[in-house]
Amino acid sequence: MLKRGVSKTAIVFLVVMVLFFASHVNLSLLSRSNVSVASSISKTRPGAVSKTREERPARSPPHSVLPEIKRAITCDCSHKDYDLWFINGPTLFDPITSTFFTAGPSNSTPPDLAVKFHPYPRKTDERAKSKVNELTLTSAPPKSPCGITHSSPAIVFSTGGYTGNFYHQFNDVLLPLYITVNSLSLNRDVILTVTNWSEWWVQKYADLLHHFTKHPILNMDNQTRTHCFPSAIIGLMTHGPLVVDPTQTQQKTLLAFHALLEKTYIPRGKHVSTLDKSKNARPQLVLVNRKNGVGREILNLKEALRAIEEVGFKAIVFEPKRNGAVGDTYRLLHGSHAMLAVHGAAMTHLLFLRVGMVLGEIVPIGTDWLAKTFYEKPARVLGLEYMKYKIGVNESSLAEKYGADDLLLSNPPAFVNGNWTKAKVYMKTQNVKLDMVRFRKYLKEVFVKAKRFMDKEG
Repeated sequence: MLKRGVSKTAIVFLVVMVLFFASHVNLSLLSRSNVSVASSISKTRPGAVSKTREERPARSPPHSVLPEIKRAITCDCSHKDYDLWFINGPTLFDPITSTFFTAGPSNSTPPDLAVKFHPYPRKTDERAKSKVNELTLTSAPPKSPCGITHSSPAIVFSTGGYTGNFYHQFNDVLLPLYITVNSLSLNRDVILTVTNWSEWWVQKYADLLHHFTKHPILNMDNQTRTHCFPSAIIGLMTHGPLVVDPTQTQQKTLLAFHALLEKTYIPRGKHVSTLDKSKNARPQLVLVNRKNGVGREILNLKEALRAIEEVGFKAIVFEPKRNGAVGDTYRLLHGSHAMLAVHGAAMTHLLFLRVGMVLGEIVPIGTDWLAKTFYEKPARVLGLEYMKYKIGVNESSLAEKYGADDLLLSNPPAFVNGNWTKAKVYMKTQNVKLDMVRFRKYLKEVFVKAKRFMDKEG
């Protein structure tokens, strides 16, 4: 029974208005949500991290920004060290303009989208990026037809940046490539598509690279014809300094990468010893010597080698060369019982050592954090016997120049105070003159562990 003064017509009118208003609000919210996601794709710059939840690309899987809408170009831009771009459908690469075009039908990506990107996993390092070719990704239609058509997706990366350095060859390319391939379950059915091509680099690591792909490696820089792929991944993932996070790589670890190196460079998984196997065989120690004139050299090298021999080691001096055969180096180190080096890129050879081997690092003044972060931590992950020799102030060549009481030597963190430019004095101008009394004591401890390893493992 209706109350007096209220007609049926009025009630019907009110109900209709409420339903109309609710419908309008829902449509408006849905529309606004779609615009936010599209805006995040079209406006996000490489290197920028989106600030709102709606703008942040989804991370599992990385390229699935909006599950219900397949977008032609997406990005996992949520990481501090790298961006990973995806072209989720047919793409054409034009080598003349260094541009990847979307070549398939799509009505979800704005047609004017164009992204400039350096495919190197150091997105905030402008110096590194200045040495990496810039690529363009665009949703605009290609202007040329396919010259060469591939049936497998491309994974695009650079061998520019800092890859002249042995540490960065692994940390910036080889390990990120391993992480990316395993994170995305690519199973070798990808075409490694390389810019800043270095012939020496590709030849040096050819045996290892072919574990990531069953296809020929493509040099982007010398192409004259367009290339078409069913999809493309542009960039590489990284987890940190010689780090592999198993939660993001199908349970792969740094130990699994270590095993891949052994599979690549040691036939049938058997280590190759460079020693004689007589009862009087001595543990073999490889001293990796810096001889490049840019700091951290051992000034009394002959005395150090004599001490190494006198405590019972067979000493071998190894001086890395850029074009040196990786297999030969691997077999030398893998067949030894201890490795010793001054802090620097050559310490990356720890990846070549057998589990349980002794790894000695001579740590100059001002390099403690670097030594721990870049080498001690991964060494322990690999099950190596890491042994640090921290030099004293009087063993540093900087003491002669600045005086032992200078802040530069007495308190390096206070001297640097977050300024990397000031830290270069420790890396570029400091050499080491070992205190032979201290060093001999250290060597005796190294020998005990190396001898124990030799007796157990051969």
